Amino acid sequence: MIGRMRASRCRISPLRTAAAVVAFCSLAVPAAADDKADTVARELAAALGGESAWEKARQFRFDFVVEREGKRAAEFHHLWDRYTGDYRLLGTDKAGAPYAVYFNVNTREGTAFVNGRPVEGEEKKKLLETAYGRFINDTYWLLAPWKVFDPGVRRGYDGEKTGPDGALCDIVRLSFEDVGLTPKDVYWLWVTREGRRMVQWQYVLGGAAEEPTTALWKDWRTIGGIELSLEKTFAARPLRILFENVDVSASRDDKEFVPPAAPASGAP
Repeated sequence: MIGRMRASRCRISPLRTAAAVVAFCSLAVPAAADDKADTVARELAAALGGESAWEKARQFRFDFVVEREGKRAAEFHHLWDRYTGDYRLLGTDKAGAPYAVYFNVNTREGTAFVNGRPVEGEEKKKLLETAYGRFINDTYWLLAPWKVFDPGVRRGYDGEKTGPDGALCDIVRLSFEDVGLTPKDVYWLWVTREGRRMVQWQYVLGGAAEEPTTALWKDWRTIGGIELSLEKTFAARPLRILFENVDVSASRDDKEFVPPAAPASGAP
C-alpha cells in the first residue's frame, strides 16, 4: 500500500499544487487508469524504496524553503505523524511574527500560537486553514511520486519523450475525480525508462488554457529508507523549492507534538 492519506488539493500561490495523504490505498488495485501508466508508477515506487519502506515511514520532519533569485523568500518547518495525522507547522506571518500550529490533518482541529501566545476565534481559524493548506502543498512537492495511487487519482500514459538530461522518459498523466479543492488540475510525471527516476513534472492548474509549468526534480537522496528529491528548480523562472533538515523515522517523537502550556493569567 502506498499512502495513509486521502487525496486533496488546494492552491497556494505561487506554488499552487495538489496533494495530501491520510488513509492507505493499495498499489495492487488501481482505481481508474491504464495498464501502462500503472506499470510505470509501480516501477517508480519500487525504485524509490518500495512499499515496505514506505509503510515504515511514520514521522516526517522537513523545512520547506522557497528561494527566489537566489534569496530565501519563505520557509516553513513541518513535523508530521503520517500514521495518526498529527501535525506541527512553524512559520512567520506577514508582519514577521512567529506562529505555531498544532493540529490533526484528518479533523483539521487544533491549537494555534502567535508570538508564543494562544489565539482564538477568527485568527485561530485562519491559522488552522493556513497550516492545512501548507500541509497539502508542501508534502506534495516532497512526496508526489509516492501518491499516484491515492484515492480519486486517475493515471494515464502519455507516451515517451526525451527528458531534460537526454534520457528517454515515460510520461504519466495525473488527473483527479471528485477529490480535493482543485479537481481540474493536471500533472505529468516524467519517469526515466532506465532506472525509473522522476526527473521533472509539468502541471496546469484549474483547467487553465496555458502552457504547463515545468519544474525539475533534483538532488535525490535516500532518507529513512525512501528516496526523496530535495530540490525543485523551475525551468522558466528564477525560483527553487528546497527541502532542508529532512528526516524520516519509523517512530514518533511524542513530545514534539505537544502544544506549549498557555501562560498563567496575568503573566507577562
